[in-house]
Amino acid sequence: MRLIAKKRPPFMTLQRWLFVSAAALLLFITVFFIYFRDIQMPQWSAISDAKAKAAAAANLVEVENIYKHVWNTESWIVEGIDEEANEVFVWITEDKQPEIIKASDSVSSRSVKDSFTASKPDAVVKRIQPGLLDGEPVWEIFYSIGQGPSHYFYEFYTFDSGTLISVYRLPAKTEP
Repeated sequence: MRLIAKKRPPFMTLQRWLFVSAAALLLFITVFFIYFRDIQMPQWSAISDAKAKAAAAANLVEVENIYKHVWNTESWIVEGIDEEANEVFVWITEDKQPEIIKASDSVSSRSVKDSFTASKPDAVVKRIQPGLLDGEPVWEIFYSIGQGPSHYFYEFYTFDSGTLISVYRLPAKTEP
């Protein structure tokens, strides 16, 4: 006589598969965020250090923008409002004291952009930001010209008067 044995239920039921999948997804997300935080932590701490140094040097009550500029040296430019409600820019470099310039004593980025677009109407402006060139505060304009292989340029204008200092042209193509 033949015995008919009952088949035992599978170990991995639908509920267990869902639980294992959810746990694996949660583990992946957790590892990704830990990795992301670990990679970004030096940048975040540099930003907070620049913000703290600028707030201490210029008595800022509000920070509006923080720019990182690397040309000859690495510098941080903090734009904010001081205790007297003046808009100020603070240049922070590794080896010098912070330099504070009121926005009223300088040319605005809008006026630099307007004069730039008037002189080069076919240029596509990618970025305008304050910077530091040869130890002097400047406005940096990064732009491109051309439809085919675009040519990219950097133009530097004095921060206080908006006069052109220099133009750097990047090569359209580079070879290995």
